[in-house]
Amino acid sequence: MIYDYFVIGQGIAGSVLARLLGLQGRSLMVFESPAPNTSSTIAAGLMNPITGKRMTLTWKAAEMFPEAKKFYQNAEQDYGVEFYYPLPVYRVFSSVGEQNDWMAKWHEDRYQPFIGANALETLRSDRYINPHDAMRVDGGGRLQVSTFIDAVKSHLVEQGAWLERHINLNDLRVEEGAYAYEGIKAKKVVFCTGYDPLNWSFLPFTPMKGEVLQVKSDRLDRDKITVGGCFVGPINDDKFYAGATYNWRIIDTKTTSEGREEILTRLSKFICDKPEIVEHKAGIRPAVKDRRPLLGEHPEYRNVFLFSGLGSKGVSMAPYLAQHLIQHIEKDEPLLSEVDLKRYL
Repeated sequence: MIYDYFVIGQGIAGSVLARLLGLQGRSLMVFESPAPNTSSTIAAGLMNPITGKRMTLTWKAAEMFPEAKKFYQNAEQDYGVEFYYPLPVYRVFSSVGEQNDWMAKWHEDRYQPFIGANALETLRSDRYINPHDAMRVDGGGRLQVSTFIDAVKSHLVEQGAWLERHINLNDLRVEEGAYAYEGIKAKKVVFCTGYDPLNWSFLPFTPMKGEVLQVKSDRLDRDKITVGGCFVGPINDDKFYAGATYNWRIIDTKTTSEGREEILTRLSKFICDKPEIVEHKAGIRPAVKDRRPLLGEHPEYRNVFLFSGLGSKGVSMAPYLAQHLIQHIEKDEPLLSEVDLKRYL
């Protein structure tokens, strides 16, 4: 048998792509490295349409967020596992100036799918420090990334479509017009391996270390994600994710006291409680120089593709971009110029 696809890597990108290919009747074999995916393993799975100090609408938010919601909710139904939590995101203003900056643009049409007429609210003063109020953003939420990835893996294992292997491009041989590995063959290969300087060294990956905390508190709302210099969002019971840090200088997966204190200091500016730290993790995000993903065919190897560079917005982007890549591979539809890896060739 010759499979339609090898999918190399089963983080968030590989998991979403594998599910979509399976739903579209494609045969596939997924290979996942014995080493954990450092970015997907620690990801808090935050989905926020409006981000940054300037409260910028996420690129292609109107297309990506509805697609992500539909994708994850359908996956929950199919797998019988809960991992997607649609929640409002409250942006706490740090000053009158910041509030005024937002008020000047919140009536723009492109923001309307995510910002309602009564978006400005005052959060409970015994829980949150918000003298300048907070803005409610709808259409976002949180994905329990590890649970989703495990659900996809369980389904693939049941189908005999998952192997634990660490594979590089030079491990594959060309046989009879297909790519072969240990006697298994596929017509096409898609690498979803995150930061990958070995197979794709010609691309400008700028890996970014991030640290997150899992904290415990009985004084935070469980029905919302709150952002104020960092984020805090519910997990279960009285546990929350808090973070994250961004470090381009030191690229490793070691947690640091500096990272922990940075998150706690930022939390102290908009929450009243001093939460108890339950867990502290660090990982490497597969970011790119221009902060746009990398999709497309390898310039030297036909039918070898890349789906990577999703960075900190991978959960929101993956469903839309995975389908976009499939359309490119199978129907020769052009890739968006913003994500086509040819922009660096």
